[in-house]
Amino acid sequence: MPTKDKSTQIRRSLSPTYCQRDFDEEIPTHKIPDVSRPADVVYRLIRDELDLDGNPSLNLASFVTTWMDDEAKQLAEDSINKNFIDFDEYPQTAVIHNRVVNMLADLFHAEIPEDSDLNSENPPFMGTATIGSSEAIMLGLLAHKWNWRKRNKANPNRSAKDQPYLIFGTDVHTCWDKFARYFDVNVKFVYMEPGKYRVTADDVEAILERRIVDDPEVMAQCEYTEEEAGDRKIGELVSAVGCVVCTTFTGDMDDVAGIDAMLTRNGWDIPIHVDGASGGFVLPFTETEENAELWDFRLPRVASINVSNHKYGLVYPGLGTVLFRNPTVVPEELFFDINYLGGEMHNYSLNFSRASSMVLLQYYNLLRLGRKGYGTVMKNCMDNAGYLVEQLQQDETLKQLFEPVSRTDRFPVVAFKFADDLPADIKFTLPELSHELKNSGWIVPAYTMPANAEDVTVMRIVVRENLSRDMAEMLILGLKESVSYLTNLTKDRAERPVKETQITASTDGYTTSDMADPSETVKGRAQHVC
Repeated sequence: MPTKDKSTQIRRSLSPTYCQRDFDEEIPTHKIPDVSRPADVVYRLIRDELDLDGNPSLNLASFVTTWMDDEAKQLAEDSINKNFIDFDEYPQTAVIHNRVVNMLADLFHAEIPEDSDLNSENPPFMGTATIGSSEAIMLGLLAHKWNWRKRNKANPNRSAKDQPYLIFGTDVHTCWDKFARYFDVNVKFVYMEPGKYRVTADDVEAILERRIVDDPEVMAQCEYTEEEAGDRKIGELVSAVGCVVCTTFTGDMDDVAGIDAMLTRNGWDIPIHVDGASGGFVLPFTETEENAELWDFRLPRVASINVSNHKYGLVYPGLGTVLFRNPTVVPEELFFDINYLGGEMHNYSLNFSRASSMVLLQYYNLLRLGRKGYGTVMKNCMDNAGYLVEQLQQDETLKQLFEPVSRTDRFPVVAFKFADDLPADIKFTLPELSHELKNSGWIVPAYTMPANAEDVTVMRIVVRENLSRDMAEMLILGLKESVSYLTNLTKDRAERPVKETQITASTDGYTTSDMADPSETVKGRAQHVC
């Protein structure tokens, strides 16, 4: 006679998953359960909960890749058990990592002499894979902070009270602010304005050339006396200028070339770090000689670049890469020599252990697609983004309501706001429109612009490779249906609310609280999460 436990096993093996007792019992959420459960039951419980998430294919808030080939998925499964950092145990994975870095350095026009041995321990550039652009940006800025210390020690006008500063726009990724706070660096912000959503050379020059004594903020932060500040300029304190290629808010592009030229013209030995998280994999495959706007290592002041491979590199999250113009950009003091993994490793990173699968998937895509394939994917994205803009500008209903504010000539991002001369019968807000679209499955975020343009509310559509023209047409149809529904729903309102949105962070980009209370509008800088 079978034992009680054996009988239970037999009964479970003969019963469909949903016949198990676990499906009519409360599952643990705060404490580890005392008993075990069958694998199929636990899988089903968790998998069913995930049905409450949004549909990744309809998530137009995110830049992050949501689709890859079946072969890529298999490759990820085959390698997910290999720790990327164990170079001595998995030497071929390390070789493939270096190949990816070499290919991206070439893509971003690093200076690579023809006789260079890229397989040597001393290539003419430096780079490393990271967990994402957040780590990549921090590694870049950390190197520039340490280099500033060295420059500052050689400055005959230096003061013991000097502190390092960064210059970047208020529309940057949250990790820029995190770096400044965590690594004790001050920031001189370039503020956005309605209709101006990029950092220009004039913006940066105005900060660099300003006398310290004329800036109350810097005087207070460094605790200078007027005598100590003297005639020194803020530029002496700047460790790096941050430029973004495809900004999160509007898909715009900072004037990297203009800023580079200004630094050279004015004699400032200040590096540029280019945040190419969203645009670094787009421009190399879409720009032509006629429309090229230089932003990479072709510019002499560009010392470091980061890119999010898990965005338009078309790899699942999370993978980023940071590249340095040459190995000397990273001070030797920031490297760690590690031997407790079985071999010698010269390491510069913040993160350590992680699966090697995403690095291998990037190599897979580079081989699978090549330049031609990436060019085709990016062209499709750009064409479909162009179609959406065309509909916003030409459709009889939509053209009265919306005004595009994005650089769709550069990036497949469609950001739009309400038209200035909005029809009187439009009483709903963009967050309400975002909410209504979400009821239909579409995730299209609405958010306020950063300071000092926070009175402008926009919606943004990120066109990824899996948004086909057919899907784009359905999105436009859904947008028009939502507009019609909300127009009728809010027709009895006295007027449209002035303050439109409350911002919360999504997995990537911005979402709004459902029908947010206008009194709870978040001002200032919204937070973009990678």
